[in-house]
Amino acid sequence: MAEAEVGDDNYGEDPTVRRLEEETAALLGKEAALFVPSGCMGNQIAVAVHTRPGQGILLAPLSHVGMVEAKAVTEFLGCTFVTVDADRGLLRESSVEEGFRIAGSSGVAMGLVEVENTHNWLSGAVYPESFLAEVSRGAAARGVPVHMDGARLWNASAATATSLERYASFALSVMVCYSKGLGAPVGSALAGPREFIEKARAARKTFGGGMRQAGILAAAALHAIQHHRERLVEDHRRARRLAEAFSEIPGLRLCHEVRTNIVVADTGGDVERRNELLRTAALEGVLLGPAAGGPGRFRAVTHLDVDDAGVDRAIAAVRGAARSVLAG
Repeated sequence: MAEAEVGDDNYGEDPTVRRLEEETAALLGKEAALFVPSGCMGNQIAVAVHTRPGQGILLAPLSHVGMVEAKAVTEFLGCTFVTVDADRGLLRESSVEEGFRIAGSSGVAMGLVEVENTHNWLSGAVYPESFLAEVSRGAAARGVPVHMDGARLWNASAATATSLERYASFALSVMVCYSKGLGAPVGSALAGPREFIEKARAARKTFGGGMRQAGILAAAALHAIQHHRERLVEDHRRARRLAEAFSEIPGLRLCHEVRTNIVVADTGGDVERRNELLRTAALEGVLLGPAAGGPGRFRAVTHLDVDDAGVDRAIAAVRGAARSVLAG
């Protein structure tokens, strides 16, 4: 990062940012990409380019766009969410049919279909290619684009050996994060057709996302995509071990099968009891976070800064916290 060649990215003059955008676009099989400070901004720029105020966005319940980015999408961009039930947050062609039926009966014109791969709040669930093909086909038949929130698309690819390009082929636009499992300190990218990215670059200014010598950050992201993708299977292995241990702790219930790097468990109680468990574990240096989907749910995520010894510490801390908080 200290040695990065930089320029003014607002004028497209930062060579390191341009190299990162080119490499990312190539990995995803898209014509172009745009470096943005965060995944939330990338998703919201995609919505801004794809839709008009008043249009609907079809997505699954507990989607990150709907759970975390709702105010920006509904209040700033003026869109409406159309949610349909989906097994572990994974849409299918029947989901698209149901969503368009709901929108039509409400007088809402659909502007975008959004999929999340992997699915954050549902233990990193991975889309099968067949599901994505169904969604892509259903959206195309209705003249609506698909956007993929691929913050953890690297994990989906590592877990299934499906190429990033293959996954990305089912969506017109894709957002990917360089932080999360890849470990870069800052940054995400939005990728798609060249004309789309030109519009996205203009929209980035609207969101306050234009940066100057951003090559310092892009250098870290370049290192991440070049060196940290293959090691993601280690995170997945450690997450499975964590999940197995959690499932054996009295008072805890594992919520989903774990395929990638996210473990969601449930204390079976209210928010305060869940929060007390998290506070007790934190005193042992193990940080867990609340999870959507129920008052007792919490989330543990493995990443490149958590080794096997770290997993041992986490298991011991959660076991001790559960004895203290959940006993009886």
